[in-house]
Amino acid sequence: RFIAINRCTCPTGIKQIDKKDVLNGGLGRGEIGVITAPTGVGKSHFLVHVGSEALKVGKSVIHYTFEISERAVGLRYDSNLCNIPSNEIVERKDEVIKKYEDAELGRLIIKEYPTGSATVTTLRNHIEKVLLKGFVPGLIVIDYADIMRSSRSYDSLRHELKLVYEELRNLSMDMNIPIWTASQANREASNASVVGLENMSEAYGKAMVADVVLSISRKPMEKSTGQGRLFVAKNRAGRDGILFPVHLDTSMSKIT
Repeated sequence: RFIAINRCTCPTGIKQIDKKDVLNGGLGRGEIGVITAPTGVGKSHFLVHVGSEALKVGKSVIHYTFEISERAVGLRYDSNLCNIPSNEIVERKDEVIKKYEDAELGRLIIKEYPTGSATVTTLRNHIEKVLLKGFVPGLIVIDYADIMRSSRSYDSLRHELKLVYEELRNLSMDMNIPIWTASQANREASNASVVGLENMSEAYGKAMVADVVLSISRKPMEKSTGQGRLFVAKNRAGRDGILFPVHLDTSMSKIT
């Protein structure tokens, strides 16, 4: 018999978001979560943050990157997991190695594809290969779905994007693995105090597919202080419409 409370969740590490009445521990198996924000606000840092939190609780993670190099993503994980600013990782290499030797973490694969080249089928084939090698992911991170290639071409970009998100949801359900990805917010969101579903660029249909949509808003003058707001824009299984003040430390890809 299925027991609803046993969702095998993947925590975000943000305790107010992981609370029982919001995400009930985190993103569940077969669910897709989306972080949306304007350019340069912190979507990629958020994805590294949730990937790192999964590793800390012993889950293995596959992180797909389409814009940032594998090395740069790896540095961000090193920084988050070892509490060392990313610009100091290389010179403190011995310290990083020692921290990993003492830590009990899940396994991490970072896989890079050129922008616009990977389809959901590409990711599915890669996941099936690593499964054959005994690597069982507890979380898939995709940075980010908006720049994936659709399996079918449409006259409208929004229809292609909606299809990509639908295929990602099918992948998540078929593999029984939670997926976190990101979506670009539109230009109007750059100076907005709160980024809502209406600000998801090109395709409101993306929000319809997702189980959870979070947004980060940071006005230009707030970037130097790391201050911002995290908004629960959609939550299929819990409370939404909640706004939290957050601090984003981009030097270590950490959100509190």
